[in-house]
Amino acid sequence: MHVLKKLALPLLCLTAAACTSQPDLPPATTSAFNAGTVNQRISEYFRPLEQTADFSGTIRIEQGGRLVSQQSFGFADVGTGRVHTETTLYSAASVTKGVLAATLVMLEDNGALSLDESVPAFLPVLSGHLDVTIEDVLLHTAGLPRDFPTGVSPYDQPDGVAGWLSRSPDLISDPGEHSYSNVGYALLAEVVTAATGEPFAAVAKALVLHPNGMDHSFISQDIAGAFSEGAQPYTAGPAPSGMMAPMPAGLETGSSGLITTAADLSTWVRTLAEGKYPRLFAGDDPLGSIHKGEDAGGPFVSVQGTLPGYAAGAIAWPDEDLTISYVCNLFDYPVIGLNEVLRRIAFDEMPQLPAQRPADVPLDASHMALVGDYQHPGFGRIRLAHDPD
Repeated sequence: MHVLKKLALPLLCLTAAACTSQPDLPPATTSAFNAGTVNQRISEYFRPLEQTADFSGTIRIEQGGRLVSQQSFGFADVGTGRVHTETTLYSAASVTKGVLAATLVMLEDNGALSLDESVPAFLPVLSGHLDVTIEDVLLHTAGLPRDFPTGVSPYDQPDGVAGWLSRSPDLISDPGEHSYSNVGYALLAEVVTAATGEPFAAVAKALVLHPNGMDHSFISQDIAGAFSEGAQPYTAGPAPSGMMAPMPAGLETGSSGLITTAADLSTWVRTLAEGKYPRLFAGDDPLGSIHKGEDAGGPFVSVQGTLPGYAAGAIAWPDEDLTISYVCNLFDYPVIGLNEVLRRIAFDEMPQLPAQRPADVPLDASHMALVGDYQHPGFGRIRLAHDPD
């Protein structure tokens, strides 16, 4: 009998297109956060980026359990002119890692596994190849590769990620040092399945997403087929549109795969900040690629993730009972470090606007010489290709 059944768990022109929703504000408090000022700053910062096709998405602010504002920029679907709405879905990329970590914590609470158990205890094919615990993988200290090699998909392997790793021992390093690994979280999704007999997507829905009221959210390994009416992905491109379709990038369930809305993302980061999963914050480094810190708004918890065509993130300040979330469907330079920008907008000062996009230059031999595959230590695999069109 599957663990889920045993435990009886419940399964459960661009400016013209912009829209702004500003409901009644919460009662005045002594908060350092000023909703009117922050709304104005968001508009001043992101509206010019919308005009140059460098930002498309939604920024949502909640305080005291109430919606303060939701400002949208650009289009959810440029081709049809469909705008962003309250229920538009986006890929949240690495935010999935925190959902996976919370799922494992819930399974530990229910006696299905322990984070101190070895990974091969659930995936025996790795015996003799990988001597690490579940927590080691959660902390990115298991010595696993960052990404799958070009042309390798975890879903094309007859025996999954674990089987592929057992045949690729040269890709496994000695554990101990921090080395960010998407492969590791894809492996942990298989641990969840081994412990429960159910797909990770179903277990995460039953134990984490549904209980926290994230009813519009789900886990999928197929962005293109996950939501026909979701936000379509774009990346910065040449004139005249300034954008184009992103390089295809497959999802690795566990490391990515969360499909969500701005509202559900706010709910998720608020749940983390309110301390529902203390096990995630027991050590110096939170599990699940979750971040914590302190700024002018007090202690905060944040999550973020990017994929070609998407960026998503959220910040929660429990002392202010405040959350800010963003969901974007245009990957361009302004989404890099967007959490930091929004933190400054909320409690510091208006950040300097990003530099304007540089002017187009003719394609020449120096550009063509850059065509190829690269491995960047921070961003992972990068491919530069020439499209004659």
